[in-house]
Amino acid sequence: MLKDKVLPFSIFCLSISIIISAVIIANGMRSNGDYVGTGLSDMSQGLSNIVNNMYNNNDNVVYTRNTYDLSTASSYLGIEESKLLDLVNEKDSGIPYIKIGNDYIFSKGALDKWLETARVEIK
Repeated sequence: MLKDKVLPFSIFCLSISIIISAVIIANGMRSNGDYVGTGLSDMSQGLSNIVNNMYNNNDNVVYTRNTYDLSTASSYLGIEESKLLDLVNEKDSGIPYIKIGNDYIFSKGALDKWLETARVEIK
């Protein structure tokens, strides 16, 4: 009688844990921007990205993106957000950015080019 009740309960627990695991994995993939495609090569590349992201520091993973928000750009440049805002508001700094509403967007490539030629003093 006990065996009859344990098997359905075990199957139920297993199915719940599989569903929860799938949700956690999907959210992790979505937040990293890495999706597993439908083709074999896409799936292989997606799985490779997931493994690489597991072993890399999150700060380094963010820098693989082409555009940054204010927080990420300041971290990439190694300065405080307030200092980056000062540079943005200073017309002579020449720092490249796009402002949409209250949000700032920075191109990684443009920041790299700006760093090569910029002559700015931050106090």
